[in-house]
Amino acid sequence: MSRILLVDDERKILKLLSHNFTDAGYTVSAAESARVALDLFRKSIFDLVITDVVLEDGSGLDLLREMKEINPAIQVIVITAYGSVLDAVAAMKAGAFDYILKPFELEALLLLAQRALEASLIKEEIQYLRQQITPANWAERLVGQSSAILEIKRLIPIVAATKTTILLQGETGTGKEVVAEAIHQASAERNRPLIKINCPAIPRDLLESELFGHVKGAFSGAITSKKGKFEYAHKSTIFLDEIGEMPVELQTKLLRVLQEKTFERVGGIEQIQVDVRVIAATNTDLKKKVQAGTFREDLYFRLNVMPIFVPPLRDRREDIPDLALHLLACIQNRINKRLDGLSAGAIEALKRYAWPGNVRELANVLERAALLCSGKKISEKDLPSELALDLSTAAKPEPLHFKETLDQIRRESMLEALRRTGWKKKEAALLLGLSPRAFSYYLGKYDLDKERAQEKES
Repeated sequence: MSRILLVDDERKILKLLSHNFTDAGYTVSAAESARVALDLFRKSIFDLVITDVVLEDGSGLDLLREMKEINPAIQVIVITAYGSVLDAVAAMKAGAFDYILKPFELEALLLLAQRALEASLIKEEIQYLRQQITPANWAERLVGQSSAILEIKRLIPIVAATKTTILLQGETGTGKEVVAEAIHQASAERNRPLIKINCPAIPRDLLESELFGHVKGAFSGAITSKKGKFEYAHKSTIFLDEIGEMPVELQTKLLRVLQEKTFERVGGIEQIQVDVRVIAATNTDLKKKVQAGTFREDLYFRLNVMPIFVPPLRDRREDIPDLALHLLACIQNRINKRLDGLSAGAIEALKRYAWPGNVRELANVLERAALLCSGKKISEKDLPSELALDLSTAAKPEPLHFKETLDQIRRESMLEALRRTGWKKKEAALLLGLSPRAFSYYLGKYDLDKERAQEKES
């Protein structure tokens, strides 16, 4: 809901304007003098100011200039007497959005106010909209046909149709941000910007202002008022990456936003109400942070309404060929080089590597290989030494069965954890350091419920 400050020293006009703008759905504050208006403007942030030129204690043009010094982005409409062309010109030079002459029709002023607010919104969206273009079909970026990826694709349209808070869990580089973008793109808010913030990338003493904004003078260096990312995400989605690194003192304020949809800017007193979908991501075990006292338990439960586990690349090796070709196509456009894909040997080398850096590491390896490749296809010789396929081992009659060995180790570890905890799945998952979703995935993959039934029978 847009906030408008009306300034006029004629009480009847001020009352009439306040009534009409409130009926039109705006939040209205009114001031009968320049002094009161400036005081209100310093304490709160408004989207639009409408002021008369002639005020009891000063000039509306001087008020306009002072407000522009505090917040250069503020939109101001000036009301001036009929025929006062000099006032109108002065107002435009001082940065007014437009002016309207007395006497005026209320409908004309309401329409002008709407235009000013729309212009402001367009500027904000242009400023914060990311340069990358998200595909119209959100599924295009979620490459793969593994059971884990198919499950994520199934969940996305379900959660995107609601305002449910989502917690993305997974190792660094698995593509949690891509999943967040897909959720936003599948939602009704797809035409508005997805606001992203990497919590640990911003100094602790500035993170609160970045998230919630501040008023002028709130702290040293706050020479103008500023909106925060939550306000820019109004009617849209905010993505909070690495939420586990958020300072404890800020977690309380975030919890309030999730519960009540309101907050105050740093140094401000006005309650700002927002309608925001929150998608958070973490590469750490938030339960362990709760136990250690570095993450609020109530915030964890608020964030964990809809958990989605994004698996590491080593657990979905069957997706690597398609994923590599998809990434290579993006890389070719960026480096302006055309290749015909990857050789069979290169694909095999990619599939057998453990990928500790996940999809991000795969993209980096492919870009380096594409730059070094002298042929039409990337071969195993173009890959880093730790990935290059040793052809001398390819002729050996007995394969090592790398994937099967890992599956056997995982299965035995899960069985041991279940037996130690008396087949209490939550405790077993905690013992293994797995999220509930990951534990459930492996439980089904290795058919361990059947194993328990067999143990009972024996």
